[in-house]
Formats: sequence, C-alpha cells, structure tokens
Amino acid sequence: MRKRLRVENGQALISSLLLLSGVLLPLLFLVPLFARVEQGRLATEQAARAAVRAAVQAPTTADAQAAAEAEVGRSQAQTGEQLELRLEGTLERGSIVRAHVHTTLALASIPIFGKIGSVTLDGDAAAPVDRYRSLAEPSP
Repeated sequence: MRKRLRVENGQALISSLLLLSGVLLPLLFLVPLFARVEQGRLATEQAARAAVRAAVQAPTTADAQAAAEAEVGRSQAQTGEQLELRLEGTLERGSIVRAHVHTTLALASIPIFGKIGSVTLDGDAAAPVDRYRSLAEPSP
C-alpha cells in the first residue's frame, strides 16, 4: 500500500510571511525613530544658526542675548522640542560669536511604561561680527 504524501502547497508563503514579519515589524518602528532623531538634530542646528545670526546683528551684548533667545523661542515653538541656548564670544568688531543649542530627545513613549530612552542632540553655529558695522557704545 502506498503512503499518501502530504500536500504542502502554500506553506512556503506562510513561512516567508512569518520570517518577513520578524524583519519588517522592527523596521516599521525604527524608521519613525530615526526620523524623530533627524528632526531633533535639524531643529538644534537651525536654532543655533538663527540665534547666532540674530546675536551678531544686535547693537549691544544684552540685545544680542535677548535676540538669540527670541530666535530659539521661535524654533522651540515650531518644533516642540525643549531647546537650551548658550552664547560664547564678545560682540566686538571682527570677533566671532558662537551659539550652542542643546536638547534631550525622548526616543519612545509607551503608555504604561512611559518614556523609553533618550538621546542628547547639539547644534553649533558661529558667525563673525562685521568689522565695519556700528555698535552701540557701552554705558558707563
């Protein structure tokens, strides 16, 4: 008597779908994660560029700090990230002013567990103060 062989039509499709789901599902979570990190990186760099540009165009050091903070505030409102600003340098003709913007970005947020992991992102920019521009004289 001949043994009847089991028909295996369609099992390769099911096996490949199970194997692909093990690869594709993690990718579905990683792509938005990388997009969020890139968005945060771009936000810090753009805020640093805007802050240093505003600072070197200000007439006084106090105005430079206020203008830079206002630019970071605008960037913060646009992106929704908490950005911290640090300015370096002096507002003198021919000097270089540097802006450093820092943020800590939460990688994932799960309802029961809360935030999982974070990454620190920094943006730096520098701009020269024009050698021939007029600056307000410091008050005595």
